[in-house]
Amino acid sequence: MNKKLTVVFALFALLITTLACSLVTGGSKEIGLENLRMAFDEDGNNPTTVFASSDVFYVVGDLKNAPAGTVVEAKWLAAQIDGYDSGELIYEQVIEDFTEESFTGTIYFQLSNDSGWSAGEYKVDVYLDGNFVGSVPFSVQ
Repeated sequence: MNKKLTVVFALFALLITTLACSLVTGGSKEIGLENLRMAFDEDGNNPTTVFASSDVFYVVGDLKNAPAGTVVEAKWLAAQIDGYDSGELIYEQVIEDFTEESFTGTIYFQLSNDSGWSAGEYKVDVYLDGNFVGSVPFSVQ
């Protein structure tokens, strides 16, 4: 009987420890932004790295476990384009209207130009809550 009581006590202690660790971390899952890609569409189902001058650009990513108040930012930059300095900011966009307790899904930014885009190399730098996530290069031909 004493051995059974010891085993039950050990299992109970393990359960309490696991619950305590979960409470200390808030049971939260890590926020992340992955699979950044350029595409012809907002869902990212038609990825590309080469666009025509008249195309709309989409940078798409998979956001996970984003709590309310999360901020995602895209900085569209010239990499090698006549008339622009390398790294020159073309446009900046922000998504900050996350109101769910934890958002997981595809997000996108889009950029268009009624006058058409200059041929050359571009890139988009993406930030999550002010932290650099990645850079996605693309070109216009």
